[in-house]
Amino acid sequence: MYDPLKIKNLILDFGGVIYDISHQKQQEAFAASGYHRFDQLYSQARQNPVFADFERGHISNQDFRAAAKTFIGMDIDDRQLDALWNSILVGFVDERIDLLQHLRKHYRLFLLSNTNSIHFEVYMREFRERFGFEFESLFEKTFWSFQMGMRKPDAEIFETVMESCDIKTEQTLFIDDTAANVEGAISAGMPARLLAADEQITELFDADFRLV
Repeated sequence: MYDPLKIKNLILDFGGVIYDISHQKQQEAFAASGYHRFDQLYSQARQNPVFADFERGHISNQDFRAAAKTFIGMDIDDRQLDALWNSILVGFVDERIDLLQHLRKHYRLFLLSNTNSIHFEVYMREFRERFGFEFESLFEKTFWSFQMGMRKPDAEIFETVMESCDIKTEQTLFIDDTAANVEGAISAGMPARLLAADEQITELFDADFRLV
């Protein structure tokens, strides 16, 4: 447990917390193209090791595309595959961006996300075109798994973030929408809060943008 009054640092997940994603939409896109078992390869609960390696940045975009095409057994080009892969991306929510702009006035704000270079390029461009500034400027530091060579829920990524940010665990709260990542953070000594499927991050703060 954590004391909201003692929290000075917030470490936020990206997809499912700040940015809307839909595994269902992605599975439906692959199914419409002829592959009906994509959820067995990649979902919120589980990922084939190739997808995990891609999120760690251990394989290149082209090696990932080649592996994905082998898994699904479809004769498609890179552009078609990227469109299917990116179908998980739904978009930014204005209220959450407004929340971040207020939160950074009260807390040291950090981001920690499992993601990959193909998705990253899409939503960074989306944010820039929509809001007119850089998404990462909302945070003191951002930590993207594919740039770090590690991913949640492994203890090393939480330990690396804590050390890099020079923050105290008792003053820090990590918020994520995946139970395994929350459990990993807690095991690594970082207080964490699971954002449930029916919750919005805006609901965790009062009218003065303080944790409740």
